Amino acid sequence: MTASHSTPARLPIGSAEGVAFDVVAWGPAHADVDFSVACMFEHEVDGAAIAGGLLELDQALGKELTRLRGEGLFRAEPMQTLLITRLPATVKARAILVVGLGDPATLDGERLRQATQVAMREAIRHGAETMAFAPSVLDAGHTNNGPLRMQEVMLAGMLGALRTELALAAAGLAVRPVLRQCTFDVGAPRLPGAAEAFAAAFEGLLEAD
Repeated sequence: MTASHSTPARLPIGSAEGVAFDVVAWGPAHADVDFSVACMFEHEVDGAAIAGGLLELDQALGKELTRLRGEGLFRAEPMQTLLITRLPATVKARAILVVGLGDPATLDGERLRQATQVAMREAIRHGAETMAFAPSVLDAGHTNNGPLRMQEVMLAGMLGALRTELALAAAGLAVRPVLRQCTFDVGAPRLPGAAEAFAAAFEGLLEAD
């Protein structure tokens, strides 16, 4: 069957700790999940306008994301979060979390890893069975991302946070997570290459354990 906007292509990455990881060609506004996560910088690179999936999300929310940031109510500082639980019908996710990434000029792999840790922890605390994560760095004009090792650091952050939450549950200190699927959002043209890169990074992380 040919993939459509309603049934986007889904490519597997791997499974760990009872959670299946995959990549899908959709954006945070169209992710059909319990908990969709997008990231946002304090400002775009060289004053450019936001684009791609982050732009679609902002438009779906009546441009409230850029308004809140512009008025200083949500500065998108590193790891600052904005949880949106009352969403218009055009947004498929049941909840949206926006995670701040700070100044795009100082973005590094550690900050991106921390953002995925925040995303995983908050999805679990929200009781989500399915989640999606969009780094949104390209949407802000941040194109020099090779040195970030994005797939490796994002998976490491997700797995680390998941294992911490499982350990808490095993110790009787928290409810066991019900999360069963974690999806990374990518643009359709990058889907095959992203899936391969994620799968290779995933295998490397599991071998290193």
